[in-house]
Amino acid sequence: MSKKTTRIAGVQLPVSTNIQFNKKEILKAIDWAKENEVKHLLTPEGSLSGYGYKWSDNLDEIQDALKEVEEHAKGLEFLHLGTHLQENEWEGKINRNEIRHYYEGSLFEITLKSYCIPNDASVSRDPDTPLRVFPIKGNDRPASAVGMICNDMWGCVEEHNYGMALNEKLKGSGIDLILHATNGLKWPTNDKRQIAFDKYHDAFLRMTAFKSLSHIITVDTCVPWSWDPEKDADKIDAVDTSSESGVLDFLGWKTSVPRRGRQYFYCDIDLSQTQKEVFMNFDTEQEDVYPFPMGKMNWDSYYQKRND
Repeated sequence: MSKKTTRIAGVQLPVSTNIQFNKKEILKAIDWAKENEVKHLLTPEGSLSGYGYKWSDNLDEIQDALKEVEEHAKGLEFLHLGTHLQENEWEGKINRNEIRHYYEGSLFEITLKSYCIPNDASVSRDPDTPLRVFPIKGNDRPASAVGMICNDMWGCVEEHNYGMALNEKLKGSGIDLILHATNGLKWPTNDKRQIAFDKYHDAFLRMTAFKSLSHIITVDTCVPWSWDPEKDADKIDAVDTSSESGVLDFLGWKTSVPRRGRQYFYCDIDLSQTQKEVFMNFDTEQEDVYPFPMGKMNWDSYYQKRND
């Protein structure tokens, strides 16, 4: 790993309603991240609590497991943990779908899901409020990140009456890293709806990386919501994920993993400069393959003339 790069990682985990199973999966992932000098580790949506209507039946067990995960995360620079949790807020106790952001095991930020569906059994964050952007350590400069959970990236699903996909708010925001945790519906192989969603999800991720000029790390679970680690252990790789897990920038996928089964991956990205700077400073003098002068656009001059 170069001194100029930051190693970000994701784990495409099996997620179940068995809290102890989920906890062990996350602890193993943290160990792997430490061994591989990972700086940022992202887990899927609901990876500790499980996903579905009944997760809140296990509130005490989830809290106890969370304490173990937090303790184990010491020694890992950043953990971005997808889980449901009951929060004490000024209105009272509220069930939330979250990404909890830790630095060396200490919580410093929480991303709340805005576009919840009935299966979330959680209260949505107001999608009209600004996205929670938070600083992260870059290499030679301050950098920034934002979390997004499942449909907050996809948006616009008519049956749930969603509004604008929240990725639209990222255009021109200067965000360096988007952390996208999802736990999407798994369709039968070759189901036409899955084929349609594959194209939709891939297009959204590529478009978001390009329009926002950000890196994106996205990670899904590898099993359906009803998967049971005791009864279905031999079916851990029986279905495709709902969307690809991996890392993108404005050029497309930098790395991705197979759509089935438990997968760990990392990618070294350069946060020493913004993606906008990279985009604007590409070497265009490639006369051997493109024999026309291109030069560089002077955007400052362009906007000045347009505003005069």
